[in-house]
Amino acid sequence: MEITAKQQKVPTNRILGYALGEGALSITINGISNFAMLYYTKVLGLDAAYAGIALAVTLFWDAITDPVMGHITDNTRTRYGRRHPYLVFGGIALAISFYLLWSIPEQFSTPVSIFWYVLVINLVVRTAMTVFTIPYVALGFEMCPDYEDRSRLQGIRFFVNQVVNLVFGALAWTMFFSDRVAGDGTKTDGTLIGSNYLTMGLVLSVATLALVALCVYSTRSVARDNRDMKLEGNTPKAFIKDFAGICRDRLGWYVFGFFSIATLGMLLTSQVQMFAYVDYMKFNATEKTAVHGAGMLAFAFGSLFQAWLTRKREKKFAAYTGMVFCVSGGIALYIIFMGGLMTPGQTLAIGQWSLPIATIIFALGQALWWGGCGLLGPLTNSLVADLSELNYHRTGVLRDGSYAALFSFFCKACMGIGLLFTGYLLNAAGIVSGAEFQTPEATRNIAMMTFLSGPILIILSFFVLWKYPVDRAYIEWSRKQKEQA
Repeated sequence: MEITAKQQKVPTNRILGYALGEGALSITINGISNFAMLYYTKVLGLDAAYAGIALAVTLFWDAITDPVMGHITDNTRTRYGRRHPYLVFGGIALAISFYLLWSIPEQFSTPVSIFWYVLVINLVVRTAMTVFTIPYVALGFEMCPDYEDRSRLQGIRFFVNQVVNLVFGALAWTMFFSDRVAGDGTKTDGTLIGSNYLTMGLVLSVATLALVALCVYSTRSVARDNRDMKLEGNTPKAFIKDFAGICRDRLGWYVFGFFSIATLGMLLTSQVQMFAYVDYMKFNATEKTAVHGAGMLAFAFGSLFQAWLTRKREKKFAAYTGMVFCVSGGIALYIIFMGGLMTPGQTLAIGQWSLPIATIIFALGQALWWGGCGLLGPLTNSLVADLSELNYHRTGVLRDGSYAALFSFFCKACMGIGLLFTGYLLNAAGIVSGAEFQTPEATRNIAMMTFLSGPILIILSFFVLWKYPVDRAYIEWSRKQKEQA
C-alpha cells in the first residue's frame, strides 16, 4: 500500500470492527496477568518463584518468536492477503490453549509435574498469541497510515481492550470468584476455589473465539489477494537482513527502550496489586470488582484522551501527561497508606451511612496510575507505526509486521523479566504460597511494591523518550524528501 502525505480518514465503524480483535487479546493476556499467579500459588500450591519462572520463560519464548512472525507475515502471499490467514489460525489456537491453562488433569498433582504442565501449556498459548498478534497489529498500521489517525485507531483499540477487560476481568471477581459461605457461616475466599478458575477459562475461551471471528469478518474488505506481489520471501537470509535493518534504526531504540521500561513497571504493578487487593486491603468480591474496574475504565478513557492530546499538541506531550498521571497515583497511595494517613478498611461515618473511604482512595489512586498507562500504551503503538513509515520513506519497503514484531519483542522480554522478578519479589515480601493468611509485614511489603515499583520505572523511561526527535513536522519533512527523491 502506497503511503502518501494525504490520507483519507478511516471510518470509525471499520476501526471498531478491527478493535474487536484486541478484545480477544485482552481476554487472554489480562486473564493470565490477573489470575494465573493467584491460581498457581494459592490453589495449586506452586512456589511463587517457580510460577514466576514458568510464566517468564514462556514470555521470553513469545518475545523471541515475534520477529520471526513479523518477517513471515510481511512476506506471505495468499488469496486473503498477508494478515488474515494468521488471524484465523492463531485466534482459534489461542482460544483452545487458553482453556487448557485452567484445565489441569488430575495426573499432574506433584509440584514438579504441575510446573512442567504450566510451562508447556503456557508455551502453546504464547505461540498462538504470537501467530495472531503480530499480523493483527501490522494490519492496524496498514489501515491507518496517517500520523493523527494512527493515534485514533490505537486509542479505540486500547479502549476496547479495557472495556473487554472490565467485563471479563474486573467483573470476573463477582462472576467467577464470589466467596463461598458454608452452612456454619465459614467463608472461603473465591480465589482459593479451583473450580472457579475452570469455569472462568471456559467462558473466556468461548468469548475469545467469538471476538476473533467478528474481527476477521469486519476487516474482510482489507484482506486483498497479494499473490502477485513481489516479496523477498521467507528465508533465513531474508529474515536476518530484515531484522538487522530495523535494529539499525536509531529512532526505534528511543521508542523501544522507553516503552520496554514502562512495560516492566506496568507488569510488576499488575502482578503484585492482586495480592494487595486480597492480602493488604482485604477486599471482598464487590470491592475487587469496583477497584479493578475503576483502573480499567481509567485506562480506557486515557486511551481516547491521548488521541485528543495528540491532535491538539504532540505525541510526546501526551506521553509526558501520562507519566505525570502514573507517578502521581502511585506516590499518592504510598504517602496515604504507608505514611499512616489511612488504614485498609477505614470508613467514614456520614449520618447513618458508613462510607468505605479507604477503598475509594485506593481506587482513585489506582485509577490515576492506570489512566496514565492508558495514554502510554496506544500512543507508543502509533509511534511504532510512525517508525515504519519513516523506514518506508528511506527504503521503499513496507515492514509494518517486522516493526510491530520487534516492538513486541522488547515489550515481552521486559514483561518476562518482570514475571521472573515477581515470584522473587513475592518471596522477598514474605508471601507464603498456599497460605490462607499472610503476615502483616508481608502484606505491608506487597502494598509498598504495588505503590512504588511502577512509578520508579516510569520515571526512568522518561529519560529515554525525551531525546526522541520525531513529531508531526518531522513526518511531513520525511514525506517531502521521499517525493523529491
